[in-house]
Amino acid sequence: MVAQKIVNADRLMAALEQQARAPAMRIGEALVSLGVIDEQQLQQALAQQARERSMPLGELLVQRQWVSRQELQTALAYKMGYPLVDVTQFPVEAQALGKLPYLIAVRLNALPLLLRGGRLVVALEDPSRSEVLEELEFHTQLKIVPALAQFGALPEAIQTAYEAHSLDLWAASSELGYISPVIGSVDPQPENARQLAATLMREAEAGRHLQVGPADPTLLRLVHAMIVDAHEQGVTDIHVECYPGQETIKVRFRKDGLLQDHLELPYTHRQALVSRLKIMSNLDVAERRRPQDGRIDFARFVPNRPVELRVATIPTHDGLEDVVMRILTAAQPLPLEKLRLSAANLDRLKEVLERPQGLVLCVGPTGAGKTTTLHSALSFINVPERKIWTAEDPIEIAQPGLRQVQIDPRIGWTYARALRAFLRADPDVIMAGEVRDRDTALVGIEASLSGHLVLSSLYAGHAVEAVSRLVDMGLDPFNVADALQAVLAQRLVRRLCEKCRQTHPATDEEVEELLDDYLHGCPADAPEFDRDQVLDDWLQRFGHDGRLMHHYSPGCPHCHGTGFHGRTGMHELMVVSRELRRLVRTGATSEELQQQALREGMRTLRQDGIEKVLQGITSLDEVRAASA
Repeated sequence: MVAQKIVNADRLMAALEQQARAPAMRIGEALVSLGVIDEQQLQQALAQQARERSMPLGELLVQRQWVSRQELQTALAYKMGYPLVDVTQFPVEAQALGKLPYLIAVRLNALPLLLRGGRLVVALEDPSRSEVLEELEFHTQLKIVPALAQFGALPEAIQTAYEAHSLDLWAASSELGYISPVIGSVDPQPENARQLAATLMREAEAGRHLQVGPADPTLLRLVHAMIVDAHEQGVTDIHVECYPGQETIKVRFRKDGLLQDHLELPYTHRQALVSRLKIMSNLDVAERRRPQDGRIDFARFVPNRPVELRVATIPTHDGLEDVVMRILTAAQPLPLEKLRLSAANLDRLKEVLERPQGLVLCVGPTGAGKTTTLHSALSFINVPERKIWTAEDPIEIAQPGLRQVQIDPRIGWTYARALRAFLRADPDVIMAGEVRDRDTALVGIEASLSGHLVLSSLYAGHAVEAVSRLVDMGLDPFNVADALQAVLAQRLVRRLCEKCRQTHPATDEEVEELLDDYLHGCPADAPEFDRDQVLDDWLQRFGHDGRLMHHYSPGCPHCHGTGFHGRTGMHELMVVSRELRRLVRTGATSEELQQQALREGMRTLRQDGIEKVLQGITSLDEVRAASA
């Protein structure tokens, strides 16, 4: 027995009110404070949980045999304040039992105890399991208040309570359809989202479904099908946009960098659709005034779909909300060779990554693929002889051999604090997902100057602008010059569709246009930028029968008539030389730095893009739009 057991409703409600006033404590902190585990074991378990997000921390610790079920319940009762209920003696209310079908109560090992003011008090063996609370809220459409039941007592208590109140134990099967053992899964093979949306629109026009809840079976199938459609089509973001009045809900997909309409839903489904996505993301369904962030582990709802989504809700006018979901499908890092770096950039980047210390930055706007590039770089140097720590928000790509840490600014676990912790953990390589502030930049510089290789990303337009960004953050130009080894700027552009790509010899006007764009802003005194020399080099590398070729894709069913399918990268790699360090120390302008970098072999984003145009990979319009 871990605490005095509660056997009546008044004492239970008083204990719950007392718990609500007590300061919050996480289960890991509670176990450490009780001396059941130490801090090192907790950090190891948290690192494993970051990789296996569907595994609750308490269950993970029990599986590792670091914690017994009894010790876990002691922490839940004494340190986290959950009231311990004697479920064999507690007078369960029939009204509470009626809110949860028996089959679901058995599957979740949850016993409804009482209903008070729209809150359903439920006894659980582990009240800290958020995914169980999420599904209970989903099925009951009530706020769930968890209480603690002694380990092993619930199965018999559940059956006894439902039988005692003469409830049909199998009523759920006809109401809910097939219930998958995967939490929240209703249909393991989702239907076509557009067909389901059309069905809902027809029913709405006929005056049906004026009141729809997030547990509506058709809505559930549609949400699942919509996510499957997005995943199969290579979509990066799903936008759910709710408009006031009787205007339809618009669902749009971002594919190859552009937003495209996907389907429309009746306005009567606004609240139900947003609530369903919140439930899947473990967000507060009742909170509509503030933005919220969450994640969906889609495999929990549809088996054999290992897709994760990062979810953001944004309040809009008239009390409505939009939902934007980023699909995180890059489970494995790409090899450096598959990033489509030019041969010269690839060789120079590999040489920089093999250095023992220094700062390497990847810069570009949001959605430019910086995280993918950083992980590709780490995979190149990820060998057993190196200890590599990463701080990320969120962890989008998991790599064996890396020690990956999830940043949580809400509890003060920032990039800067993580980097300082890494410096005490004998690192060879450190990666910070993003340089967001001066503290992070300062620790990164210090780490790189003290014998560590540091990789990170930064928001900057071009490689040389990274220098001014760091200096503008208040860093010493001398330290920046000494620490910085290389800056890789990148953009993503749409690829020409290979199924309908056509080629013909380029006209003289088209060649001259490419040369003008390529040589714009280049040092006039550098022989490698002589117009004739550049043209001769192009003919040797990209020419056919002594002519440069013009490539275009008119559109076909494969690319949905757009002429583009997929995306590729443009890159600009500045490797910091002795002369560039001197310029940084003396406060040179970005223009002066770029001129020197071009003399030393750097090629700008536009120049790299033009070479991809000559190879038939993308179009000149795409290159100009991305490198403006």
